[in-house]
Amino acid sequence: MVLAACLEPELQVANSLGSYARHQPEKTLLYQTVQNHMAAFFAHCEASERSVPSFIKEEFDAFLHCGILAHGFARVYCKECRYDRLVAFSCKKRGFCGSCMARRMSSTAAHLVDSVIPVIPTRQWVLSVPAPLRYLMAYDSKALNKVINTYTSTIFGWLRKKAVQAGVTTEACAAQPGAITFVQRFGSALNLNVHLHGQFSDGVFVKDEAGQVLFHKTPAPTLKEIRVITEKVARRMHKWLQKRLQETGGEDALSQDQPLLATCYTASLRYLTALGAKAGRPLMRVFEGISISDGSREERTVAGFNLHASIAIAAEDRQGLERLLRYMGRSPLSEDRLSQSKDGRLILRLKTPWSNGTTKLILEPLELIERLVALVPPPRKHMIRYAGVFAPNAHLREQIRPKPPETEDSTCAGHEKNEKAKASPKKGWAQLMKRVFDVDVLACPRCESRMQMISFITESKAIRDILASIGLATAPP
Repeated sequence: MVLAACLEPELQVANSLGSYARHQPEKTLLYQTVQNHMAAFFAHCEASERSVPSFIKEEFDAFLHCGILAHGFARVYCKECRYDRLVAFSCKKRGFCGSCMARRMSSTAAHLVDSVIPVIPTRQWVLSVPAPLRYLMAYDSKALNKVINTYTSTIFGWLRKKAVQAGVTTEACAAQPGAITFVQRFGSALNLNVHLHGQFSDGVFVKDEAGQVLFHKTPAPTLKEIRVITEKVARRMHKWLQKRLQETGGEDALSQDQPLLATCYTASLRYLTALGAKAGRPLMRVFEGISISDGSREERTVAGFNLHASIAIAAEDRQGLERLLRYMGRSPLSEDRLSQSKDGRLILRLKTPWSNGTTKLILEPLELIERLVALVPPPRKHMIRYAGVFAPNAHLREQIRPKPPETEDSTCAGHEKNEKAKASPKKGWAQLMKRVFDVDVLACPRCESRMQMISFITESKAIRDILASIGLATAPP
C-alpha cells in the first residue's frame, strides 16, 4: 500500500535531517514504572480499604495511552511527494504527563504573550504557604480561592499605594493593576507543595482626562516592603483559618471522604512513605554537603508564609516573558532527573540541593506512584487565575491587550490562508512546535512542501492494519 511505502523510510529521513520524530514515551523510565507497578498499587489500596478515586485511575490510564500509536493516530500527508507521517494522540491530562503539560504550558504562554499581556514591564510574585495550608489548598476550592484572592488583593493594594505616592493618581481605585496566577502543586522532590506563581503588571493602568489608558511603572519593592506584604497576607489568612476552624470543629473532610488521598497528601508533605510495610517512615536521601543560605528567605518569611518578587521582565523582553510563563506552567518532573539503580530503586535528583545537603531521594516504585497520586489536581479546578485588568470581564482589557499576530492556517486540508481572518488565540500543534523548538512539523522532509492533516485513525482494525503494514507494534507496550 502507498502508506507503507511512504512511511518506511521516515526514520531515515528524520534522522538525517534532524527533523520531527515521534516521542516514544514507552521507552521512558516514568512510563515503565507506572506501567509495571500501577496495578499493584491500586490492588494494595483496595486491599487496605482505601478506594482509589476515579479521576486518579483515569489520569494513570490516560498516561499509559498517551503517545502510543496502537491507541490511535492522525495522518499527516504531503501531496507533492506522497510522504506520510503518523502522529499519536495525546492524553491532555494535568497531573504528571510531561508531553501534554509541555504542550499546554507552551500554548498558554504563547496565548498570554500574544493576546493578553500588553507590552509593559511585569514582575513575578511567588507565594509559599505553611504545610497545613498546602494540605487544605490541595483539595478545598474555598481555601485555594481565599489564598489566591488574599495574595492578589494585597499586592494590588501595594501597587495602588505606590501609584498614589508617585502622583500618578489621587484616587487609589483609579489605578488598575493586572495579574495572572499559576497554581503549582509540586516541589522539586515531587512532593505536594501547593504554591502560587503570579505574573503581575509592574505598575498600574490609569485613564487620563481624554479617556486614554496609560501605563505607569512603579518602583521595585524593597525587602522591607515585601515583608510588610507577607505580614498582611499571613494575618488575613490566620483570621480566616480561625473562623474556618470554628465552623468545621477541626474535622478533616478529606480523610473521611477520600482516605487514600488524605494519606498520600500527608505523606508527600512530610517526605514519608504513605502505604505498605514502610508507611510513616522517612524517604531515603543522599547527602552531599550542607549549603549555606544567604538569609534573604528567612527575612521574607512570616509564620510560614514566604513571598518572593525578585524576577522582573522588561517591557520589550517578550521572549523572556514567554520563557518565564512556560516555567510557571511546567510539568512536575523532567525525565533527566529520574534514573534507576541496579537494584531497581529509583533515584530522583533534586533541582537544587536542600539546605541540609540533600541532593537525591531514593524511591521504591510504589513510593513514586504515591507521590504522583498527590500531584494530580482534582477535576474542575482551574490552575490559572486572571485578576485585575487581565481578567476576562475587565472593562479595560480590550483597550490594553496586544493585537494577535497573523498566523498560518496549518492543519486543515483544502483550506487556503485567509489573510483577513482574525487569528485564533489558540495555537495549533505545528505552530507551537515551530515556535518553541524551532521544528517545522508540517514541512515535508523530502520536498519541503507543506504537509496536511488528512485523517484521524481510531478504529482498532484500521490501526492494526496500518501499523502491521509498516512493521510497527500493533498492540500497546
